[in-house]
Amino acid sequence: MNMGLISLLVLVLAIFIGFKKGVNTGLVSIAFAFLLGFFVLTNISKDPAVPQMVAMSSAAAKGTDLVKGWNTSLFFILVGMTFLFAVAKVNGTLELLARKAAYLAKGNRKLIPILFFIFSTVLAAIGPGNIAVCALVLPIAMAVAREEQISSLLMAAMVIAGSNAGGLSPIAPTGIIGTQLAEKIGYNTSMHVFINMVIAQVVIAVVCYVVLGGFKLQSDTVAAKEKPVPFNTIQIQTLVVISLVVAAIIVLKLHIGMVAFLGGTVLLLLGAADERKTIASMPWSTLLLVCGVGVLVNVVDKAGGISYLTDTLSAFMNTKTAAPIMTIVGGLMSAVSSASGVVMPTLIPTVPGIVETMGGAVKGETLISAIILGAHFVTNSPLSTLGALAMASAHESESDKLFRQLLILGFGGVLFGALLVFVGIVR
Repeated sequence: MNMGLISLLVLVLAIFIGFKKGVNTGLVSIAFAFLLGFFVLTNISKDPAVPQMVAMSSAAAKGTDLVKGWNTSLFFILVGMTFLFAVAKVNGTLELLARKAAYLAKGNRKLIPILFFIFSTVLAAIGPGNIAVCALVLPIAMAVAREEQISSLLMAAMVIAGSNAGGLSPIAPTGIIGTQLAEKIGYNTSMHVFINMVIAQVVIAVVCYVVLGGFKLQSDTVAAKEKPVPFNTIQIQTLVVISLVVAAIIVLKLHIGMVAFLGGTVLLLLGAADERKTIASMPWSTLLLVCGVGVLVNVVDKAGGISYLTDTLSAFMNTKTAAPIMTIVGGLMSAVSSASGVVMPTLIPTVPGIVETMGGAVKGETLISAIILGAHFVTNSPLSTLGALAMASAHESESDKLFRQLLILGFGGVLFGALLVFVGIVR
């Protein structure tokens, strides 16, 4: 049997066992990553007939290469942001902020997810991009969701869709990267991709809002009448520090995790919260879940699992299916790697060759849009940065359920996005 297919089946099995047995899927994934890397990949690497891309060095047997699958950059960002907002949670700032946000909606709970979508879109479009916006907005949005009894999945989907909608603007980091990569192969796609992304994410947001119960939310007249109490001194200090962290990330472009650690530490030094309670309230189980699964996904990628999927899809490519298939390929690659750092630089340069192969029947701008959109349709997945941030912002009691829901939403989003490209809603 093909090694890539075997590795994919191992990934599915690890997730299934984790949910079935009620054991943290991150722990199960790490165990399976070791078994797959040690007993399978290191053995077949001795066979000269096996392609080099499948082989892993002897360091895999010692676990050295396997540990590299732990996304330290993502882990650092998640820990930093959850630490900062854990302080705000312990001293009551997040809860009170959620109540005030709900009060601004005048009890209209149907309006709250829409407001967060619009806010995330505008904020991402003016410069910080999707990752920074999700890191800053999701903790507040999820707190509002808990306070107002709104689906955490709905709120996460709306914030992520909004941040992606604005994240491809010509002045946002990912938008700039996409524009530069397209220009290198002779295309000017700056506004083309941005408009397509906005259209796609608005459609996705509308679908999520309807399917996930946004229209079913009832107005709360009590919340509209009862004005929340003012922030106390400690809570005001917390809001000031968080605001400075936001400014440092957006204006000064400083590292999200580092600035968050600085802000959280300053608050502890000011006596804004108890250190033990703060650390204890951080979602360690969720962090282990997200990063642990990433270790196994890395091994699957090395085993050729992602290549196996993309090659299988590519076999069905023609003038009608080229763009949708590139959407799916971009989504699958983005599920295990960076959209701007890996997927876009890898796939966008292939566009001229595909256009030539198709005899010019497919536009290069369409393929570039499909690649970039596909890479962002999967971001609801907890294996992606934005989905992971949603997991880290949610209550630990719903982590397993939310992990499964976001996983379905992420990969379902790739198929839905491919459909949008296929029917020509985005092109």
